[in-house]
Amino acid sequence: MSVEVYDSEREQIEAMKKWWQANGKAVVTGLILGVASLVGWQQWSAYVTTSRETASVEYDVLMQELEMGQSDAVRQRGLRIIADYDNTPYAVLAALAVAKVAADSDDLVMARAQLQSVIDKAEEVELQHIARARLARIMISEGQPSQALKTLQSVQPVGFESLYDEVMGDAHAALGNTDQARASYERAIAGFDEAGVDTSFLRIKLDELGVLPEATS
Repeated sequence: MSVEVYDSEREQIEAMKKWWQANGKAVVTGLILGVASLVGWQQWSAYVTTSRETASVEYDVLMQELEMGQSDAVRQRGLRIIADYDNTPYAVLAALAVAKVAADSDDLVMARAQLQSVIDKAEEVELQHIARARLARIMISEGQPSQALKTLQSVQPVGFESLYDEVMGDAHAALGNTDQARASYERAIAGFDEAGVDTSFLRIKLDELGVLPEATS
């Protein structure tokens, strides 16, 4: 049985697409400007253009394969993007995709390695937070809830408080810390409700602890 690390395949795909649409051009531009001062502009411009265009095509195909559930193809193409285009933002996004299909197939060693690489290499803190939360979920599934808590508590999850609270609730529940789990779930529900995010599954988790708060209007 695959580990339930990702809430839904659509969530993963849409999050990656939206992030690239919002940040891709700015990130690539920053890379170009930063390195261009160190080498000849013409040579570097030609290299970046070719590399970026090829990586972009590969990543578009990767997203199609992910959406169609072609796990083996996603793994192979994703690892190739990571190896061949590690100087582009596509490598980090590909690592998230590889981690997803690896977790789905219970290859947790691969999933952990890819998520850790995102945490270590991603320039965007948002991607780091997503990877860290997913890594913590894997730790919980492997019977390491205490390590999951340490991982989540190592940073300030600005903008991702509710996601972290939910996973911390899972970790506390696994440890038998009912009060802490309840508090974490309640914070997560409050935050997600405010953001208009569906909390029905979270409320089921909270109900299993013996407490179910009233839904906010």
